[in-house]
Amino acid sequence: MLASNELVLGDQPKQIKCPFCSNSTVSTVTFKNGYISYITCFLVLLIFGLMPSLLLIPVIMILTRTLIHKCSACNEEIGGDGKVFHVLGVKDSMMSFKIGEFGVILTKRIVIGILLLILTLGVLWYRIMDIPTQQWMDYHQHYTPNITIADTWTDYLEKCTKERIFQNRQSYQSCEQKYIDRTIVDWKGYAIRVEDNQQSLMKFLHHSVNILVKMDPAESEFHPDLLLTADSEVAFELSSEIEKLERGSEFSFTAVIKSIGDLQNIRHFHLLNLTKLEGYIEIQPHLHQQSRYGNSQQFLASSNN
Repeated sequence: MLASNELVLGDQPKQIKCPFCSNSTVSTVTFKNGYISYITCFLVLLIFGLMPSLLLIPVIMILTRTLIHKCSACNEEIGGDGKVFHVLGVKDSMMSFKIGEFGVILTKRIVIGILLLILTLGVLWYRIMDIPTQQWMDYHQHYTPNITIADTWTDYLEKCTKERIFQNRQSYQSCEQKYIDRTIVDWKGYAIRVEDNQQSLMKFLHHSVNILVKMDPAESEFHPDLLLTADSEVAFELSSEIEKLERGSEFSFTAVIKSIGDLQNIRHFHLLNLTKLEGYIEIQPHLHQQSRYGNSQQFLASSNN
C-alpha cells in the first residue's frame, strides 16, 4: 500500500476513473522525488562535503525517485506502483504495532523517512560536536595567551619534530607544556591551499577559513607542515589579505599553537593575524588538490584527536 497515493496501478498507464474529476481516462506515468530524496541528499552533503556530493546527489535523485500516475484530464496524482523507490524496487507496505493501549500504523516509506531524518540529525550534531566536550572547549573557544615567544620555526623543529616526539614521550610532553595554548608565534610560511567558508554554511560546522601551510625548512616534502584556522571574526578582519593568497604565496602570520601534531596528525594553529608577502615558491599540485578552495576538514579533525 502506498504512503501518499491510494491506488496501486503498476508501472504502466492504466484506464481508470479519476477520483478527483470523475473522468474515465488513461493515466499518465511520471516520476517525482519526495522528502526521502531530499533528506538523503542533505545527509550525503553532511558526510561527504560539497565536491563529492555534486557527483552523488544526481545519482541519489535518480535512485530514490517514485513512480506516480496522474490523471490525463485534471493532472492530479491518482496512484503509484506500490514502491518506495521505483528504480531500487523497494516495495511499500503497512506496519503496525502497539504502544500501551494505542495502536500505531505506519508505512515503510514513513519509517525510512524517520530513520533518515534521525541519522541526518545525528550526523549534523556529530559534525558540530565531533570531538569530546573538553576538547571542543580547548580547540574552539580560541583562548589567546599573552606570551609571544621568540622561538623561530627552526627552533621549534629542533625540539618538536614529529619523529622525535613520536619516539620520545618525554619530548612530546615537554613540547605540549611549552607550546600548546601558552604561546603566540610570529612566523612565515607558504600557502598550499586556502579553504574559505565565510560565505558558506560550512562556517557553522567548521572554522571560517582553513589554510594549509608549507614552512621553510619543510619537515615533509609531500605534506603540509601545519594548518592555520580562523574563526568568523578574525577571518572577516583578515579577508583582504586572505583573498590575496594563492598556491605558493609567502605570508607572515601570528597564531596560537593548538596542537603540536604527530606522525599521523597535522599541527593545528589558530590564526590571529596574517600579511601577504612578496615571496613565492613552486608547490606541486598534489599538495593542494581541488585548487584554491579545498577540503581540509580531514586535517582539522585529525589534529583534534
